[in-house]
Amino acid sequence: MRAMTALIKREFLEHRGAFLYAPAVLLAIVSTAIVFAVATGNTQFDSPAEWRLSGAEIYRVGIGGAFLLWSAYLMIGLFFYYADSFSADRRNNALLFWKSMPQSDLKVLAAKALSGITIFLGLIFSYAMLTAVLVYLVLLMVSAQHPVIAAPSPIEAALSFVQMGVVGAVYLVLTLLWHAPGLAWVAGLSTLFRRWSIPLAFLIPGTVILLEFLNSLRGTGGGRPIADFLTWRLDGFNEEVGTTAGAVLMGQAEGGPFTVLGLMLSDIDWLHMGIGLIFTAAVVYLASEYRRRRIEA
Repeated sequence: MRAMTALIKREFLEHRGAFLYAPAVLLAIVSTAIVFAVATGNTQFDSPAEWRLSGAEIYRVGIGGAFLLWSAYLMIGLFFYYADSFSADRRNNALLFWKSMPQSDLKVLAAKALSGITIFLGLIFSYAMLTAVLVYLVLLMVSAQHPVIAAPSPIEAALSFVQMGVVGAVYLVLTLLWHAPGLAWVAGLSTLFRRWSIPLAFLIPGTVILLEFLNSLRGTGGGRPIADFLTWRLDGFNEEVGTTAGAVLMGQAEGGPFTVLGLMLSDIDWLHMGIGLIFTAAVVYLASEYRRRRIEA
């Protein structure tokens, strides 16, 4: 257990630029720009005096949007991380050092795989929660300038912060686990082709989809099952779930943040998620066997 923890810590130290420093700089730039724009803005809202927006609903929607944006950053960051990390040890003879350690190739690659759903996921979750704090501060500033937009009370804000934090954490975990086969795909390719794994990750399935499309033009009636399956896997949550969740957060439908959580959990195809995780584990195992048998140390 200590060895696995040390290996994951090593991954953090080697890739903290993408998952610690870069998000911090990005958040600082966005925060400065938003606060400056709000502080210096003089936009007037021409709305009836009796019209009021619910501060809690605005805040929940803001937190939800923050988690959506940070989840996109996480998936992009992990794609490039896995496209490089499974073959990074082969540069500058680093693999000679790691093969001299009393740790198997399987444990080394498993640590790389687990880093994405542990420390890197935790870092992005932390930045999402910091963004939630920023959203509340911005709402306070906006409500001070435009009373028609009411900021939530501290109690309402704290309750929304905790509830949406739980929902956001589950959303990040489910999104990452659902797309794990795609990350494993590029990781496995990187073991074989190193940095060529990035173009090949798109070129190989793209070629298959193209062949399916050309075959469908012949009118054989075979359809395009691979293209349909890949599209379904990449879509993630059903569009109807997203629409319903947005309506709930904006107060246009009954429920609250935990209603959104129930929608997400009920929408997941758990069988296919399990199959995808088995595929991911198989890729990690096969990549470790390739390193052990084919890459000379």
